[in-house]
Amino acid sequence: MFAYATSSEQPVEPPIFIEADQASVQEGQYSEARGNVIVNRDGVVVNADWVKYELEADRVHAGDAVKMVQKGDTLEGTTLNMTINTRVGEMDNPIYHMAEGLVRGDGVKVLFAGQDKYRIQRGRMTTCRDGQDDWYLHAEEIDLDYTTNYGQAWHGWAEFKGVPFFYYPWVDFPLDGGRKSGFLMPTFGYSNTNGLQYSQPYYWNIAPNYDATITPGYYGKRGVMLGGEFRYLQPEYAGIIRAAGIKDNETDTDRYGVYFQHNQTLTDRLSLNLSYQKVSDSDYFIDFSDSLAGASQVNLPQEALLNYNGDFWSTYLRVQRYQTLQTPSNPVDIPYWRMPQWYFTAAPQVGYGLETRISGEITRFVNDTKVHGDRAWINPSVSLPLANSYAFITPRLSVQANTYRSESASGQNLGSESLVVPIASIDSGLFFEREGELFGSGIVQTLEPRAYYLYAPYKSQANIPNYDSALATLSWSQLFAENKFTGRDRVNDANNLTLAVSSRIFDDASGIERFSLGVGQQFYLSSPKVTLSGQDNASEEKDSNLFLTVGSQLPYNVNVNYLLQQDLNSQRTMNAELDLNWTPSEFKTLNLRYARNQDLEQVSMSGQWPISNGWYAVGRQNYSLKDSKSLETIAGLEYNAGCWALRFAAQRYVTTNDKYKTNYFAVLELGGLAGIGMNPISLLKQSIPGYADTYRTPKLR
Repeated sequence: MFAYATSSEQPVEPPIFIEADQASVQEGQYSEARGNVIVNRDGVVVNADWVKYELEADRVHAGDAVKMVQKGDTLEGTTLNMTINTRVGEMDNPIYHMAEGLVRGDGVKVLFAGQDKYRIQRGRMTTCRDGQDDWYLHAEEIDLDYTTNYGQAWHGWAEFKGVPFFYYPWVDFPLDGGRKSGFLMPTFGYSNTNGLQYSQPYYWNIAPNYDATITPGYYGKRGVMLGGEFRYLQPEYAGIIRAAGIKDNETDTDRYGVYFQHNQTLTDRLSLNLSYQKVSDSDYFIDFSDSLAGASQVNLPQEALLNYNGDFWSTYLRVQRYQTLQTPSNPVDIPYWRMPQWYFTAAPQVGYGLETRISGEITRFVNDTKVHGDRAWINPSVSLPLANSYAFITPRLSVQANTYRSESASGQNLGSESLVVPIASIDSGLFFEREGELFGSGIVQTLEPRAYYLYAPYKSQANIPNYDSALATLSWSQLFAENKFTGRDRVNDANNLTLAVSSRIFDDASGIERFSLGVGQQFYLSSPKVTLSGQDNASEEKDSNLFLTVGSQLPYNVNVNYLLQQDLNSQRTMNAELDLNWTPSEFKTLNLRYARNQDLEQVSMSGQWPISNGWYAVGRQNYSLKDSKSLETIAGLEYNAGCWALRFAAQRYVTTNDKYKTNYFAVLELGGLAGIGMNPISLLKQSIPGYADTYRTPKLR
C-alpha cells in the first residue's frame, strides 16, 4: 500500500491510498494497480480488478468488476471513470444501493454530476430489499439529488408484480419527505352517489412560507370539479384558503364550497382571528364529503374576532353569523347571530387571600324568525380559598345581573327586562391517602370526600328571552357549578347541598392511575323552579340525579370507563356511557362503546387486528338501538409488504336526509413514493380509537 497527496501545491487535500496485489507509479503522472485493488480517498472507497489513477486530474479509471462506496451509497458496475474531488464521472452497467440500502436499482449507465448527485440512464429503482422485486419505477433517466433531497424521472412507467400500470412523461418526488412543486399521485375512489371519482393534484411550492395545491377532479355522475388550497405562514400571521366548484350534472346547478381561516398577531397583546365558511346549498357536504362528520355539518361559522390581553384583564370584540344547512327531513333550529358582541373579564388582585373576578358582555342578537334584541350582563365574584395538605374550604359570593331590550321578528319593540340574582356557595373537601398492596404491587389509594352548598334566590324568568342558554350536561365538575344552565339567559334558583366522594388508586412504581371512582348527588333543600323555557317548574323535587363515574387502567392495557346519571325521582336513566378498550400492542386494538340518554341509544364497536403474514383487518359499526338501524359501517383490509402497502376500505353511513351514502377506498403505496388511489387513513384514524398506521412511507435519505 502506498499514499501521496494529489498535488505538492495543495498539501492540505486528503491523500489517496491504493492497495493492490501489483502496483506501479509514474512519478507525478499516474499510478496503475491490478488484483484486489482498493482505492481510498476523501470518503470514497473503490474496489476493482484494475485501477489507473491520474494524479493531476485526480481521476480514477477502474474496470472489469468495480464497487464504489461513499456516504452509505454503494454502486457496482463494469467500468468507472470519475474525478474524485468533484465527483464527476460515469459508471457502466451500475447496480446501486443508496440511502443506506433504502433505495436500490440498476441501469445502463450512471452519471456522477457532483457530490451526492446521480443521473441513471435507462434505469429502474425500488425500495424493496434484495430478492424482492415487487415493484419498480422505470425511466429513460432518473435524477437523484441528495443535496436538495429531490428526485426526478422522465419517460417511464411504474411496474407492480411485473405488470406495467402507470405511464408518466415526467415525475418528481422528495427523497426526505420534503416539499417540492410537481404533480402528486392521482387519487381514485367510488361512491354510490357520485360514481367513479378521480383527481389529479398539482402541488406548487411557491416559497418556504407559501404553497398551493390545485386539484382538478372528475365525478362520474356529476362532472368536473376544480378545487384548490393556498396556505401562508408569516411570523405575525398565518392562514389557509380552500375553494372548490362544480357544474353538477345531477342537479343542473353550480355548486361550490369556500373555507377561509386567518390568525394574526397585531401587537404582543392584540390579535385578530377571521373564519369564513360557505357552501352553495344544504346538500353540498352530503354529496361531496367522504365522512359522516363532514356530512353532518349544519352550522358553518362566519366570524371575525379581535382579542386583547392586558396584565390582569382581557377583552374581545366579535362579529359572528352562521350559514345553517337543513333538509326537509332534518330541520335545524337556526342559531342567533352576534352582531356584534363585546366581552371583557378581569381578575384584579386585592390581597388578603381574596380572589376576585368580574366579567361582562354587551351583545346584539339577530334572528329573522325569532324574538331578538340586545343583552348586557355583568358577573362580579369574590372568593376566599383556604387550604392545607389535607383539606380545603372556599366560600364564594357572586352576582349575575342581566338587562334586555327585545323586539319581535317583525321589528316590533317588546320593551325591556332585567334580572339580578345574587349567588352564594361554600365548597369544601378532605384528602386522605394510604399505601397498600394490590395483586402483589405497591399502590397509593386516596379518599376524597367533598361537600358543596349553593344558594341562589328564585327570580322569575318567564319574560326573559333565551339567546344562548341550554341545560348543561351533568358531569363531575357540573356537580359543583353555580348554574345548571349554560349561557347567561337562565340562572337557576338553588338551595342545594351536593355530597360526593371520590377515590383513586395509583401504581406506586409507575404513578399510573389504575382505578378511579366518583359518586355524587345534589339534594334540593327547596324545589327548583326555573326551567329552560322560562316557565316555573310545578313539580316538587328533593333529589337531583345521582352521578357515578368509574375509570380503570388495568394490566394488559385494558381500559374501562363508565358514567351513569340516574334520575331518582322517576327512576329513569338520564345518561349512561360505557367505554371498553383493549390495546395489547401496536396494531392491535378493540373498542366497545355504549351510550344512552333521553334522545338516543347507540352501541359502537371498532378495532384493528393483524390476521396473518402482513394482513390487518379494520372495522367499525355504529348502531342505533332506538331506531334499529346502522348509522355507520366501515370495513377494510390493510397489507404491509415491507416496501409497499395496500389498503381497502368501504364506508356506509346515513346522511342528514336519511339516505345512505357508500364510499369505497383503495390505495397502493409504493415505499418512498406517494400512494396511488384514495387513501382511507384519515377516516380510520378518526373512526377507530387506538388505530395505528400499519405502513409508514420511508424517507429515502
